[in-house]
Amino acid sequence: VDTTRRRGNPLTGALRPPSSIKIASTLRGRAVTRGDSNPDLAGSAAAGIGLGGPSSGSGGLGSRSNRSAAALTAGRPFAHLTPSSSPMGALFRSEDMILVRLYFERVAAHDTVDELGKLGMVQFKDLNPDRSSFQRAFSNDIKRCDEMQRRLRFLEVQVTALDLGKVEDVGDMDMPVRLDDLDLHLHTMEKNILEMNDHWNSLNQQHNELVELRHVLEKAAEFFHDAPRAQSAAYGSLGILDPIGGDGSGSFRGRLTDVEPSISGLRRGWSTEVASNLLSFYTGVIGRERVASFERILFRATRGNCFVRFAEISEQLTDPSSGEMVKKSVFVVFFSGNEIRVKVGKICAAFNASRYPFPEEHHEQVAALASCQARLLDLSRIIETTSQQRANTLSDVAGKLESWKWVVKREKSIYHTLNLFNFDTSNKLFYAEGWCPVDAIGDIRQALETGRRKSNAQVPSVLEERSHGHETPPTHFKTNRFTQVFQSIVEAYGVAQYHEVNPAPFSIATFPFLFAVMFGDVGHGTIMTLFALYLILAERRLAKQKLNEIMGFAYTGRYIIFLMGLFSIYTGLIYNEVFAIPVDLFRSRWKFTEGNSMACGINECDDPKLALPPANPYPLGFDPIWKGSDNGLVFFNSYKMKLSIIFGVAQMVLGICLSYMNAKFFKEPLDVFYQFIPQMILMNSIFGYLVVLIILKWSINWNSDACKNDPTCIAPDLKNVLIGMFMSPGHVPDELRLYRGQGSVQLILLGLALISVPWMLFPKPLLLKARHDKARGYRPLSNEVDTVGHVDDDEVDHTDHGKPFDFVDAFVNQMIHTIEFVLGTVSNTASYLRLWALSLAHAQLSDVFLEKVLLLSLSTGNVVAIAIGFSVWFGATMGVLMGMESLSAFLHALRLHWVEFQNKFYNLHGAGTKFIPYSYTLLQAEEEA
Repeated sequence: VDTTRRRGNPLTGALRPPSSIKIASTLRGRAVTRGDSNPDLAGSAAAGIGLGGPSSGSGGLGSRSNRSAAALTAGRPFAHLTPSSSPMGALFRSEDMILVRLYFERVAAHDTVDELGKLGMVQFKDLNPDRSSFQRAFSNDIKRCDEMQRRLRFLEVQVTALDLGKVEDVGDMDMPVRLDDLDLHLHTMEKNILEMNDHWNSLNQQHNELVELRHVLEKAAEFFHDAPRAQSAAYGSLGILDPIGGDGSGSFRGRLTDVEPSISGLRRGWSTEVASNLLSFYTGVIGRERVASFERILFRATRGNCFVRFAEISEQLTDPSSGEMVKKSVFVVFFSGNEIRVKVGKICAAFNASRYPFPEEHHEQVAALASCQARLLDLSRIIETTSQQRANTLSDVAGKLESWKWVVKREKSIYHTLNLFNFDTSNKLFYAEGWCPVDAIGDIRQALETGRRKSNAQVPSVLEERSHGHETPPTHFKTNRFTQVFQSIVEAYGVAQYHEVNPAPFSIATFPFLFAVMFGDVGHGTIMTLFALYLILAERRLAKQKLNEIMGFAYTGRYIIFLMGLFSIYTGLIYNEVFAIPVDLFRSRWKFTEGNSMACGINECDDPKLALPPANPYPLGFDPIWKGSDNGLVFFNSYKMKLSIIFGVAQMVLGICLSYMNAKFFKEPLDVFYQFIPQMILMNSIFGYLVVLIILKWSINWNSDACKNDPTCIAPDLKNVLIGMFMSPGHVPDELRLYRGQGSVQLILLGLALISVPWMLFPKPLLLKARHDKARGYRPLSNEVDTVGHVDDDEVDHTDHGKPFDFVDAFVNQMIHTIEFVLGTVSNTASYLRLWALSLAHAQLSDVFLEKVLLLSLSTGNVVAIAIGFSVWFGATMGVLMGMESLSAFLHALRLHWVEFQNKFYNLHGAGTKFIPYSYTLLQAEEEA
């Protein structure tokens, strides 16, 4: 693939541009000169000779070999992929997909894949599944990209360690870069920085040694100055003889910071004339934490025949082994004899003690210190220059690092994609297969032509539309920033089958609404809405930042959070709660009197003992007086429990209706007559009837004069009505009767519910078996031929695209599905009661925080207590209610959609395959994640 086609090189800004006439390109180890055309291939295309498949026969065109390049370019009319396919909405059903085969000249391979990656609308198939990654044509190029990525990671570590702060990327990710030049440049950069690092480490080591030597010269001079002078003896004068000389000396080859220590100690230093080798000494530096053990080991090893003195160093020094700043001390060890000399030297080495020479004579000590200071001064200048050079180099790298990383990753993805293709050796063409949306055919053809022109290829690139046979196309939905989060929630449960009804459009309304039923509060909903609105308004700025995990999740779901906040404000208005405080916007329609503990309507209090309700109800939501009443909790529980059942049954019936739409679209009459109809009967004969009873009970005025005069006009308990429907079919006591003929209706509904169970269980597998038996004598020719030469009847299924049919498996699957639906009818309906439970929990927590924290502190009248109480209330509201409680409601709403709603119609026959095109946009999103 040609990587030298670019017009410039942003690596240094002054590299030689490549030739525009002949640019070398290597593919599968063969050189192709872009300026030269292939006369054989060009001639065959011009003459109309067909593009045959490869000689190996792996994925070739086969019988299509007589089709000319011009005919392939013209294409063929697109036939609909499903029997009843029709234009669908962007989200209701997945996009129409088509299998295409692409042909392009070898020299155009790289540019063509590059253009298709920019377009991002083709999902390529692997035409070499039997080859390992090491056997593929571009494995060496991928290895080179891996090595370049390793070098980039090394450079990134060096830039991060230098702590240059935020460096703006000056590189252009779309600017053409020759991969060969970039590889050479990265190799040179790595080599130079490694040399700089080695030189830097060597300079630092020399600096540390010189600093330690300076402290040794100073501290040892002070010690000798304070020591008593030697006295003459009968055996000669006793002096400090035979210093270690070069044994413990370090290597000083550089300069560092300018230090000016006092040398008064050396000028007052003690010296003596050398008389004989009676006493020797070692001087050096050791870690302060090792001083005690070092002294103890010396004493034991020499049996007390040594004398050790220590002096602490005030400043911290760098440990050469770990690079950390540690506290150290100067030591002087006096000993006599060569045997002890060897032991002391080994002990010093074992304790990682650095030994330095200390001259005996005063003038030598002064000269050594002056030399050490001069070396430190020179070394400081070298380190300053080296540090600036290293910082400048890494600063230049930091400005282009992101663009280089993207270039290498993009090129590596191109080589990975090219490894999926096959090469037609007879016509010297690459061909690839993949899926793409039908409406993207024109854009793909344009991308092929653009790639051909950029590469100066002579043969036009070709797109051929192919039939996918029994292969199921991938599922692709067009989404935007708003719908993407809802589609992600749905696909976390499972990817839709091709052209299956998508739950996402319905979830846009139902998900935030069910959340709001559990989280209804105007104040809490306002906080959530404002937070989501901030994320939406600042989304461009936040998209460029690296957010933490929590903020990242919130930013991704900013639109669904916004809707959840708006719906929570609405349900909060219905519940009449603002931070658990009822608001009397329209004046309460109830009032308490002294004549009765029960409230009466404001226009119905002539006789308070009757406790008549108001003639006109509260205009919007609950009357605020219910919040402080003794029976308010019972009233709210009754309302929310019934409302949860209504919402649950409505959503589950919607799911069953969507299963009918799937069956009708895929032309599956068995699913319509033996799944949809009995499921609708079973669901509505029991719980649909319960919803009707709830609405009917709400619609009756139990306080009317006619009802008061009728002794049988009593509001029934609907739980007992439903229980009596099963326990005593056809018989309804007067206290449970809501309408005439109730017993007969309930008996009919119960019979329909019982009939629907075998209706779901038996007919479908039996009809499938009958269809299979009938089709055995009228089947088309099959490729599955056994060794005798005929088709094995037991191995071929004519009802499900050639898959093996087994009656036992079909019956067991249908039985499992029937049992799951029958049990789920009850359990799923009961599961929706979580709407009532979570709403009750949210309201009660809000009441507790309000009454026991905020109002209690306000009642004290103390400013400090009020401030503390408000802080605790605000923290509990934000942490518990807005944080934990909102997350809990979100998870429960998620469960209701996945388990109770989507299992009625979604992924009933298995999950589909998500459409994952080769796209630079997805590649960049993966890199950022």
